[in-house]
Amino acid sequence: MRKITPFILAFLFCAFFAPQKAKSQVNFEFESSFDNLNSLDSVSVFSSAFGFARIGGQNYAGVRLNPELRLGKVGVGFDIPVYFNLDDGKMFTDEFKGGTGLLRMISYLSYGKKKKDPVYIKVGQLRGEHVGYGSLVNNYSNSMSFEKRKTGISYDICIKKMFGVEGMYSDFNTGSFNLFAIRPYVRPFGASKIPVIKTLDMGFTYVKDKDKNKRYDESNDINHFLEDGMSAWSIDMGITLVNSSVFNLEWYAHYSQLRKVESDSLKTYFAAPETLASYDNGTGMGVGINANMKVIGNLFKLNARIERLWYSDNYMPQFFDAMYELNKDAKIAQLGRAEKQEGIYGSLNASILDKIIVGGNLLLPDDISETSPAFMQLHLRTKDLFDRILIEGSYSKGNLTKLDDAFRFDENSLALMRFAYKVSPILYTGIDYRWAWVEKDNGKYKIDNSVMPYVALKFNF
Repeated sequence: MRKITPFILAFLFCAFFAPQKAKSQVNFEFESSFDNLNSLDSVSVFSSAFGFARIGGQNYAGVRLNPELRLGKVGVGFDIPVYFNLDDGKMFTDEFKGGTGLLRMISYLSYGKKKKDPVYIKVGQLRGEHVGYGSLVNNYSNSMSFEKRKTGISYDICIKKMFGVEGMYSDFNTGSFNLFAIRPYVRPFGASKIPVIKTLDMGFTYVKDKDKNKRYDESNDINHFLEDGMSAWSIDMGITLVNSSVFNLEWYAHYSQLRKVESDSLKTYFAAPETLASYDNGTGMGVGINANMKVIGNLFKLNARIERLWYSDNYMPQFFDAMYELNKDAKIAQLGRAEKQEGIYGSLNASILDKIIVGGNLLLPDDISETSPAFMQLHLRTKDLFDRILIEGSYSKGNLTKLDDAFRFDENSLALMRFAYKVSPILYTGIDYRWAWVEKDNGKYKIDNSVMPYVALKFNF
């Protein structure tokens, strides 16, 4: 609780004392992300769902309250579970145990929008996070469990359109030093009116992790290889080549290094004859373009990104990704066997009438193997489709060594699918399907799936 207080105070200060009439730090209207295509999050919403849930092998019934309050650039989201065990009648309280406790009822506090406002801060659950142009931290999520949410912070602050700092910290819930990333950057001509040149952006990213928390795999062991910490750094730059009300095109490049992890346990692991690993610092670089298009208002919006990657032995691009929290030891161990490689990263997101929003991204090495796996994400969101139907879904697949296994659910998969039917203007009935990590009674985590029917109340105000 004490550790998060300074960040909460900083958030409140920025929310209420930042200049309200400041212009956005960049001119274009888009950002390379799935969520940014959605303009449905600009109003306050009250929603609550009554239904059944299976958590950690136990059956529960109750209600989950999810109001979201928005006042100008300030947003507050709540996630309040009120579930009772169907066998013994006890209330489910595991979500509030440890670390920040009851603060987990606040799913997020936010101010502004990243890369659109001079001040952006978000405190709470982190999903799809990136720092800079994503060479090290990209599509990162701080929790692999829906019930055991973590409280982190993401921010981006730019002063006078020229100097800024962005970054994140993954988890205030524990006493160890968890994933930390910071990127100071400069836009040398940001305050000028010179076309194209004024958008030039250069930054330096530093990442550090000394996590001592339990892993999500069933061994429930600590992160041994992080006993002395892991660090990485990168330099990057980008420039907006075309910028209009209907189209923008951005070019960027980056170079990064994953520093050798100096850990006695890791040295012992690599010394074993069966590992055959030669381990040292690893480096990588990439060049890419990011394009955004908007046709006739909200009729159609599109974001497309394509990037070519080159990297050395002992390096994996976008190392801190959506699957990083799953088993950090295993991922670090992969670096010892990772060979020189090339690959492609691409993403495509589209919005139609703000009713259907669909997208995905793929990190694809030229030669997929156990030491150079692929990573894939898919997203879908609809709002009042045919005035009655709501569909939401997300799917992540890491450590993908065969494209044929892309849709095979295993311990490297995370999935959420929601289907609801609008019975009346404020009443929905639906069903949720989840494939995620859950905590068992003995404190260990396991991968599990659950089907949860519910009746929900939802309205804007």
